[in-house]
Amino acid sequence: MPVRTGHCQCGGISYQVSGIPDDPHLCSCDHETRISGGPAVLWVGFPLNSLTWTGPGGEPKWYSTYPTLHRGFCPDCGTHLVSVADGSSTIMVTGFSLTDQSGIEPLGHSYRENAAPWMHVTLAPPSTSGAIHDTP
Repeated sequence: MPVRTGHCQCGGISYQVSGIPDDPHLCSCDHETRISGGPAVLWVGFPLNSLTWTGPGGEPKWYSTYPTLHRGFCPDCGTHLVSVADGSSTIMVTGFSLTDQSGIEPLGHSYRENAAPWMHVTLAPPSTSGAIHDTP
């Protein structure tokens, strides 16, 4: 299985995931734009059981934006790193927290109707896996 690493801006929180990147997509929901301060966040999924926290800061601090959706961020620099839903077998990592960003071009754009009106995105060609996260 391919292994990827990622980390926050200050390097205190680092992680490792393995597997084929799944469901790379942009999200422009109100939570993502508020948390990131940008027009969208790039998410990509990996098996939850492949996640290992490897940095000196250990596990991130968690914040629940919905009762069942939890987001991990660095308590020192504030970098938003991961998101996981209760009962999910997938951990979603922020695409730009990954050290190697190859093969994670977004296939879909969730909450596209909430995107900034000036934002125009060209998505990657559809995946043969059928995993597209195009609508809410």
